[in-house]
Amino acid sequence: MYLLANRLQVVLFFFAILFFLDATVLAQSFSKKLSKKNDQTLSIGHGIGNIWKSFLEKGVSIENYKIKSKGPINLQYDQEVYKNFSFGTIVSYSQIKGSYNNSGFVFSDQLTIFTALARVNYHFISHKKLDPYFGGGIGYVYSKYQNNLNTTSTNVPGELGYSAQVGINYFMLKNFGIFGEAGYVGGSFFQIGIIANLTSNKYQNCYCF
Repeated sequence: MYLLANRLQVVLFFFAILFFLDATVLAQSFSKKLSKKNDQTLSIGHGIGNIWKSFLEKGVSIENYKIKSKGPINLQYDQEVYKNFSFGTIVSYSQIKGSYNNSGFVFSDQLTIFTALARVNYHFISHKKLDPYFGGGIGYVYSKYQNNLNTTSTNVPGELGYSAQVGINYFMLKNFGIFGEAGYVGGSFFQIGIIANLTSNKYQNCYCF
């Protein structure tokens, strides 16, 4: 029964990704009719502080239990759809490992998190280099827990994913820059990274200051 549920989660996760890809294609078609700039950006970021660690910390009550984490690593695509509004997708990955070794007793476990969200942002200032925004998102979380004792854990994240973010893009070059976000994104409260504008005619025919 557990194996069936686990496989069902994997299937749902990939269906969620396909849904977000289809939504992105529709957004591109929609934006060509309603948006003049039609900006498209691709960014990769790393979260500062992994909140998924708390699931292992609360679930394992062993003294001197050590936890290490990777990520969250976030890959984002953003497409302007109407005036200052943009629609995008974000896929996040996190891995958290716990370990304990004392007097011959060895315990190790691992929590892996994949998140796929659809996001909407409002860009409230048009500037050649600065692009501040805020928004939110909703989607799906897939989590997998395993340990060397082959026991299961019910203390894992749920399947509903969401985000709320305030951020700013800074384009040092015409189509390349850095960004930062604060809020709840991909399993952290802050993230920083690099961003590329895929639209070569960025701010063409735009009255910016």
